[in-house]
Amino acid sequence: MEIVGKKSQGLSVTTLKDDKTVIISFNDRSLNFYVTDSLKESLKETINGKIEDGYQHFVLNLDNVKIIDSCGVGLIIVANNVTSSRNCKLYLSNIKPFIVKIFEIMRISKHLAIYDKEDDALAAIKGAQ
Repeated sequence: MEIVGKKSQGLSVTTLKDDKTVIISFNDRSLNFYVTDSLKESLKETINGKIEDGYQHFVLNLDNVKIIDSCGVGLIIVANNVTSSRNCKLYLSNIKPFIVKIFEIMRISKHLAIYDKEDDALAAIKGAQ
């Protein structure tokens, strides 16, 4: 018997050309085992494509995400690795406090640029330029 999970709702992508910034929002309430396989490829393709277009800053907005498991955490790590390996920067915003706590417990929060709101991340980008 094959177990079929729900399909991912995908990503929403907004580009800010002047700041060389891409805002990527997850449309799923859960970043879990059922959706991360399809999201991983989509996220990597989006980031790599935008880097080829000259973008350097990537904001992952997790406002819609209410649940995350280890696969979802792995997705965030993949995004961080892809951006850092290409000399770009990843910023996380709008993360629920318990997800931040998960990052702290896993000791990965120190490797991530976490901001309360998307505007805070955008302000940090403007300050870094």
